[in-house]
Amino acid sequence: MISLLTELLNIEGVEVTGYRNDGDFIALEIRHLSREATCPHCGKISRSVHQNHCHLAQDLPISGQDVFIRYNRRQFKCKTCKKPFSESLEFIGERRQYTNRLAEKVIKELIHGDIHNVAKHNHVTDDVVESMLEYMSKKNGTLTLAI
Repeated sequence: MISLLTELLNIEGVEVTGYRNDGDFIALEIRHLSREATCPHCGKISRSVHQNHCHLAQDLPISGQDVFIRYNRRQFKCKTCKKPFSESLEFIGERRQYTNRLAEKVIKELIHGDIHNVAKHNHVTDDVVESMLEYMSKKNGTLTLAI
């Protein structure tokens, strides 16, 4: 079952290690397959985990059920420059409570709807949709639309 969930989740470099389905939502616990990260300060590879920070993020629904991912954003300590840094994750931005692909889906829905209805349809608040719009416009280098 775990390998099937990993395949369904389809996030490169992670695997599902546990799950819970309470009927209203599915919670997936994941771990990174890589044991190293690149220091953003000096560009060297670090394998020295300094701290662990667990987070929860909403992802795309599976079979009509909301999906939440519990993940660890590890903080490494660079042995070269001695500075701590948090690993960069391809599927989620820093300080975000939603995955990039959920944000992309929501933004595409805004083309044919308004913020309130898109938020309601995706079980998030209007503020979260506005946050997604701002985040994705900065990430993709486009102008922010007037809200």
